[in-house]
Amino acid sequence: MTTWYLGLSTSGHDPALALVDETGRVVFAEATERFLQDKRAWGVVPDHVPHLAAALAAVGAAPGDRIVPATSWASVKADLGLKVHDALLPASDTIWMQGLQAQMQQNAGASLLRLGLARERPEPMRFDHHLCHAVAACHFAPVADAVCLVIDGEGDVGAVSHFRLTDRRLSRGWRSWGPGSLGTFYGWLTGLCGFDWREGEEWKVMGLAACGRADPALVETLTGLLSADRGRLRFADDAAIAAIRAAVEPLARRPDAPVTDAADLAAAGQAAYARLADQVLEAIAEDGPTLILSGGCALNSSYNGTIAGRTGFERVFVPPCPADDGNAIGAALLAWMADTGAERIAFGGGTPFLGSAPRAKTLEAARRAAAAGHAVTDVAGRSAEVVAGLLAQGRILGVMRGRAEFGPRALGNRSILADPRPAGMKDAINARVKGREPYRPFAPVLAEADLADWFDRPQPSPYMSMTLPWRAGVRDRVPAVVHDDGTGRVQTVGPDSAPWMADLVAAFGRETGVPVVLNTSFNIMGKPILHSVEDALGMLATTGLDAVLIEDVLIEKPAHP
Repeated sequence: MTTWYLGLSTSGHDPALALVDETGRVVFAEATERFLQDKRAWGVVPDHVPHLAAALAAVGAAPGDRIVPATSWASVKADLGLKVHDALLPASDTIWMQGLQAQMQQNAGASLLRLGLARERPEPMRFDHHLCHAVAACHFAPVADAVCLVIDGEGDVGAVSHFRLTDRRLSRGWRSWGPGSLGTFYGWLTGLCGFDWREGEEWKVMGLAACGRADPALVETLTGLLSADRGRLRFADDAAIAAIRAAVEPLARRPDAPVTDAADLAAAGQAAYARLADQVLEAIAEDGPTLILSGGCALNSSYNGTIAGRTGFERVFVPPCPADDGNAIGAALLAWMADTGAERIAFGGGTPFLGSAPRAKTLEAARRAAAAGHAVTDVAGRSAEVVAGLLAQGRILGVMRGRAEFGPRALGNRSILADPRPAGMKDAINARVKGREPYRPFAPVLAEADLADWFDRPQPSPYMSMTLPWRAGVRDRVPAVVHDDGTGRVQTVGPDSAPWMADLVAAFGRETGVPVVLNTSFNIMGKPILHSVEDALGMLATTGLDAVLIEDVLIEKPAHP
């Protein structure tokens, strides 16, 4: 009998599951939204029966194995009796989310009954939300000692937690207790800019901020919404918040106005966020040179890229899955540690490729079906060189190789790739393939060893967690991946971290003299990153993609004059 530790992200949004084996190794992790193709999968249980069955089959779990479920919250928020803070986001949203979280906590692990893997309703282990964030982040971090900071919308208590990692043992330093949340602030800002935080559209604000000008007076006004006392965030009093809202909300973008009308507001909001986040970091700057940053706010790559060398920290590490989906890994690892008595957080090698792989049977069927109207080529052993050649010809390719990335970023295994040299490539992909706003940028991928040749403030960014400034002398060589403010949300690759992408970048460099590739997620706007071979072929058929590479099978549309 084998024991598996089943971690479940039970927030009510961004559900996910993770499986850890008896040695403390994460063997599978995947967000429910990928399996269901439902963005953020609000209200869906993380142990959704078909998804859980597929995950257990993927790791080789057998009937009779012991499965230990664990949740990513210690409490049911609605049962704590706390006053709902509604100064920025509507109370109705908070009450709705609390109800979803209560359902997830109550039903966690029940799907094991449906699968015949439990004889009575399991009682899962339940772990503190911020502790799950911290453990998952430290699992990916290649260091033994660091300070770990969690900043998000809300935890079991408060929205900021400070931990210390010592010889891979984690201990809590302090946590904020009162209402005060950078995540809530950014959600409110997202709404003012005309987007919906419930759809995860904070990304759009970060990208738009680069197109605007941050008015100093507006930045000062927005910063007044929060204060930091020794790193603990608190909202201003109700009267002050009401006054700030009255001053700022007239600047909100109208529904029928162009997106760019909100650029200055987005820039001011991003600047206020950075100023407040700096105040949190100042409280822990003397704790050591290495910072591990997690929680939903750690997805703010524009801010992340400014931390090292400016705030007292020399090195910043952000995991591939810092938001609530990543807490499935934290819960599973904590269950393993509690069950086995392990005191150190296992280092998983840093790989984010923990999800599903293309099914061989489906791929073979797709190969036969595609052959009727497409060119189908087996490129085993030479796929990187073939793809590099097609990119150099201006083709736009979708790539679905190996196991899917866990987390929100496409890191080469579920990516759309293109040549970054043509100035019009960004517009072409946004219009023909992604169907999204034209201002939104794409990520450059390059070898970590070449980073300093292309970027100022160079620092490793294997999970696209850092936005860095391009060096002035090279920007014109790759205009499709240079954002309006001269930055790029970079992905660094190497032969150990992402061998196929490293080979592709090197091959493209040999082909063109520019060892940089454009990367964006394999999806269309409003949908999660794709999950199945059928999803990939559907995008090939319905968008402006020129070809897809599925494992080592290249499927190309017919050439047109």
